[in-house]
Amino acid sequence: MLDETNDPFASANELMDDCDLAVFNYYRHAQAEQLLSHRARQQRPWCFWGERPGFTKPEWPGRVLRHWKLRSLHSSPAAIWGIGQFAVDQYKREFGTGRAYFNLPYFSNLERFRVERRTDSYSRSDRVFLFSGSLTTRKGVDVLSKSFCQLVSEQQNVRLRIVGDGPLLKHAQNTMSAVRDKVDFVGFRDWRELPQQYASADVLCVPSRYDGWGLVVPEGLAAGLPVIATDQMGAALEFVRTDYNGWLIGAGDETALLRAMREAASLSSEQLTKYSSNAVESVSQHSLQHGAQRFLQYARNSVAHWRA
Repeated sequence: MLDETNDPFASANELMDDCDLAVFNYYRHAQAEQLLSHRARQQRPWCFWGERPGFTKPEWPGRVLRHWKLRSLHSSPAAIWGIGQFAVDQYKREFGTGRAYFNLPYFSNLERFRVERRTDSYSRSDRVFLFSGSLTTRKGVDVLSKSFCQLVSEQQNVRLRIVGDGPLLKHAQNTMSAVRDKVDFVGFRDWRELPQQYASADVLCVPSRYDGWGLVVPEGLAAGLPVIATDQMGAALEFVRTDYNGWLIGAGDETALLRAMREAASLSSEQLTKYSSNAVESVSQHSLQHGAQRFLQYARNSVAHWRA
């Protein structure tokens, strides 16, 4: 809204002056910072909703900047809504325990991922791994490329589908050139096309070095895919349980990723079906309806906390 024309700042001010609770989820835009300060000066209920802070290395310059930009939050009793427990824990470290914290992650329409599985031409004996996301260092596609090459040298009944585009495309293609017959570079796919991409696979690989949340994780689970994901992802920490619905591994750990893929490739059909069933069940309480209910409840709690 702040980037629109016709004086959006004035319009936002009017809306904020008329609301019972203002929810901020951004502070770097100069006008967003002004709006946040304005609400704090009004001493009326507001809260901050955000992903885990502090990923920059070294961390201290970012922390100093956040402290300045969010000085109104530091000096107020406003509640903080973390996008996942991963975020809540870090906000508590930075802002202390003298305020209310709520875990409100991102929600999306997971129903659309519950489609018929394996609607492709692959051999039914193939174990198909899927990567869906930007081909960047942060998303760990370089780690995945190396691990998959090693996996193919051990087991031939494996394939890898890579959905997405990005700066590491050529690097991934070159790294896996020796196993190119086992890899399908699908390219970018529209949001509406993703359910069929999930349906074409058996296991989802999300080897991100960092993701504040990572919508791909609950989407994959909703599609019935066991998920291999890292311990630096909010959604993975929230949902993935090793030997139940996937594998939680260390971020950037090529050996751990290979081990998880090896175990996934060795699952029997019966075991894979069990993992798949567990995957769907693990996000059964993560629908848009559940998200709306939590938002409403936390809004009420935040106002009550403010008044108390």
